[in-house]
Amino acid sequence: MTITAATKVFAVIGDPVSHSLSPLMHNGWFGDHGIDAVYVALPLRAADPVAAIRAIKGFGFSGLNVTVPYKETAAQAADRAGVAVANVLRRDEDGLLSAFNTDGQGFIDALSEAAPDWRARVKRVLIVGAGGAAVGIGHALAPFVDTIHFANRTHARGEAAAAGLSNGRVLRWEDMERGFGAADLIVQTTTLGMEGQPEHDWPVALCRPTAIVADIVYRPLETALLRGARARGLVAMDGIGMLIHQGARAFELWFGVRPDPAKARARLTAALA
Repeated sequence: MTITAATKVFAVIGDPVSHSLSPLMHNGWFGDHGIDAVYVALPLRAADPVAAIRAIKGFGFSGLNVTVPYKETAAQAADRAGVAVANVLRRDEDGLLSAFNTDGQGFIDALSEAAPDWRARVKRVLIVGAGGAAVGIGHALAPFVDTIHFANRTHARGEAAAAGLSNGRVLRWEDMERGFGAADLIVQTTTLGMEGQPEHDWPVALCRPTAIVADIVYRPLETALLRGARARGLVAMDGIGMLIHQGARAFELWFGVRPDPAKARARLTAALA
């Protein structure tokens, strides 16, 4: 493609972002739809990240995806925010930033692909982690399930995540085995198991035989958690699905058109291979 002064610029911001597949995904969709735009990954390290994100607006970026640890920060930095945790920013025609969260609905879209009957199967959910993605997923699942337990290494953050839901509960990290044994759906949202990060000895052996296990990590595509789940014959959902579907919803917010998830999965799977 030819980049000119008219080319719209989009980016994913966070720390780290060198592992991100979002540039490959969105640039592929730009090509599919003949959109004059480019998407890059920008590491953000700032003493005042709210001010840094607001400053980005002055450089003319048309839209941003936001990853850890800045999703709460992005909502604070936006001029218009109907969410407390944002993974998408859009620069509107008046130059102001609007904030959105597509994590939760993106997860629901991916879960519906991996386990089409999940609504009939899932009443109790365990979410491991309490960051922006965990909160977004919890809010999206809440209307469909009886209880959602958050287990986080910092217990206070788990309590805060649970407090935002009427059916939210907190589970102590040391009670993880009990959580795995009781849950119909387990969602791993931390960096544990990501390339370059520590592994964890997940108690998959205690899972119910009908449990669904999801890990939003996608590097590696098969984490130790998913490997253990598949060895038990459980439905296991990798992180690519959520990445694609939250990205597709972001793309629609920016351009008013839904891109093809299947094309993205083919590109990303090839890249990971």
